[in-house]
Amino acid sequence: MITMQSPLSNDVNDWLHFRMKKAFPVLSGDGPDSLEVIPLTGDASNRRYYRVVSKTAPLSAILMVKGKPEGFKASEEKTGRGENLPPGDPFLLIGKLLSASSLPVPEILGENDDGSLLLQEDLGDWSLYSYLQEHPEEESLLSWRILDLLLSFGRQTIPGEFSWLKSRVYSEELLFWEFEHFLEYGVSLSDKSALSTIRSLFQEEASVLSGRLPLVPVHRDFHSRNIMIAGRGAVLIDFQDMLMGSPLYDLASWVFDAYRVLPDDLLNELVSGHYHRGISLGILPESLSEGEHRNLLARMALQRNLKACGRFFYIRDVKGNPGYMQAVSGTHRNMKRLALWEPSVAPLVQSFLPFLRNPEK
Repeated sequence: MITMQSPLSNDVNDWLHFRMKKAFPVLSGDGPDSLEVIPLTGDASNRRYYRVVSKTAPLSAILMVKGKPEGFKASEEKTGRGENLPPGDPFLLIGKLLSASSLPVPEILGENDDGSLLLQEDLGDWSLYSYLQEHPEEESLLSWRILDLLLSFGRQTIPGEFSWLKSRVYSEELLFWEFEHFLEYGVSLSDKSALSTIRSLFQEEASVLSGRLPLVPVHRDFHSRNIMIAGRGAVLIDFQDMLMGSPLYDLASWVFDAYRVLPDDLLNELVSGHYHRGISLGILPESLSEGEHRNLLARMALQRNLKACGRFFYIRDVKGNPGYMQAVSGTHRNMKRLALWEPSVAPLVQSFLPFLRNPEK
């Protein structure tokens, strides 16, 4: 055993001790009680995380323990109709793909045969969100670097052996399902006529958002808490739900983040920078005007925030995890901000705004 205080089973402790010695040869002579295992705050998935710290050297790693897959529920998050199953753990497979594309992801230090245990690089505790809280003077510099990272993510080529990934598409069906998810959990509305009107508007939005721009690789959760600021710079995490979607999706997720607010001037500069660099890099079609780019971005950001709002309520109401409820107000703030930032989306926002659920209830 590693230590009597370890929250892990003996078998996992033994595997962990072996893998730490393989990853850090300097620990090869350490005994079985030389590691401390510290539980970390998890996410909304069935994964649990631990920091593994050596008691004899300034070395650490992060252990991910994957639980048994949850049974399918109609309201569970989807990755798109008709997807091929990946030939292994999506986090590992996508992580290797991103690394091969020179994108910054955590280094994998060890994995077991069934993918239930994964030892990875310890990136520290600074997310982009927490780092900028302490270092607001670096926001502009870091934001332009993050924009470069976002564009590089969308430019990568998906090799043929990742056909299963190419089939994971942000389709009209998936976008509308996410709108429906919001209507199911994010609003309190019993008027069937009003509900039908809103649903029709959402169906039209899903059609527009899925069909206007060419598909590119999309992280799907590109925001300030999924970008770590480590010694080697910005590093992406939580990319296992990557799929093919709009080149505006990750931008919408980032610049209209539910967790933090970009200043207006910086927001507009980054959006303009994305447009011009996206055109020059071939991510955006040359036929796209800057005005249409802004309009589609606002519509995509609205869809993203509606989905997140519904998801946060769902995680609390169905999964019993209230940890994301403080971010609901951020999604509500973004809905209202988008109506002002791009007035063309104001009528859609006004259609559901009176029915938003109070996160305190």
